[in-house]
Amino acid sequence: MKTIFKILILITISIIISCSNAEKEIQLTENEKLQVFDMRYLTAYNGEYLNTILEENSKSAFVDYIFYTNQSIDAFVFDTEINEGYIKAEAIGDYETNYIEGNLSDAGFNGKIDDREVNFVSAKSPLSGAKVIRYRYTNVYPTNASEEDMKTFEYYSSIFLFNNDSKSSIIDKINLDINSEITDAKLDINKLSDVKNILSNDVLWFYNEWAGEYMSHYYSISEYGIDYLSEKIASINKYFYEYTGGAHGYNQKDYKVYSLSNGERLKIEDILINVNDSDLLSKVKQKLLSMADEESYFNLDEISLQENNFYITSKGLTFTWGIYEIAPYSMGDSEVLFLVDEIKPYLKDEYKNIFE
Repeated sequence: MKTIFKILILITISIIISCSNAEKEIQLTENEKLQVFDMRYLTAYNGEYLNTILEENSKSAFVDYIFYTNQSIDAFVFDTEINEGYIKAEAIGDYETNYIEGNLSDAGFNGKIDDREVNFVSAKSPLSGAKVIRYRYTNVYPTNASEEDMKTFEYYSSIFLFNNDSKSSIIDKINLDINSEITDAKLDINKLSDVKNILSNDVLWFYNEWAGEYMSHYYSISEYGIDYLSEKIASINKYFYEYTGGAHGYNQKDYKVYSLSNGERLKIEDILINVNDSDLLSKVKQKLLSMADEESYFNLDEISLQENNFYITSKGLTFTWGIYEIAPYSMGDSEVLFLVDEIKPYLKDEYKNIFE
């Protein structure tokens, strides 16, 4: 499907970087940029957490602060510089006083968020963090046109690989599934041969379609985040946005939850006793109605949890629906959080302690 990124080349590049330590520099054109980031998941005693994203060989960092209000999950994003481990920044967006200040080290983060003292440490998990490889391709067409007649093309994509210094087959399995677009490719991912051609050909498919269409501006981005790491599971997300013209673009957020005992991706049908449980469905509907009236949704009487997109944190399980699934675009994504004690009665016995 054309709106889903073909990230084969990025996976190839990133695994090469992590597995073979970049035997030689990958040659990029002036329109391309490749960045490697370290991502760490840090958690606090109350279930709040930080995603820290640091670019290699740089003093820049992004920090996502995730917290809970009224059984909802919220976030602030901070863009900051690191000065010998010290960070200080105000939140990105329409916020008034939200800020972060403190020391970021191998031990975690200790400091303040707003006026509250906080302490975030690495999660108790066999997963220490991840590499995020971001690829960017930009161009204009036609190059000899006036500025107002030019079509702009901006293509950002990324892949995500959990660190695997222990060479665990389970972590390898998870990484391959996260980046499943490569699974059918017969490539030796430890070789750099033909990487440049693969990269160029992949972008060319999108570029040629854009250049031959009516749209004046094309923009797309995909990137990853971590929702939860524990001794038992890993829960991650992938955000995708594409604009091809018109009043607004299209976005979606996909979640993947993995068992760390065997590397299997967990579906909602794997962990719930019955996805059609009438009592659970009724509570889901009640939670949705607490956020908007019934007329705001398409038809909540037909809501289903089958093949539901969900994620897990230490606080509980969140069911999610993307735009147009149960509500119009103006509603955005719909989410309902079931706290641990709320969802436990509906979980199979082997997953009742999944949040620990």
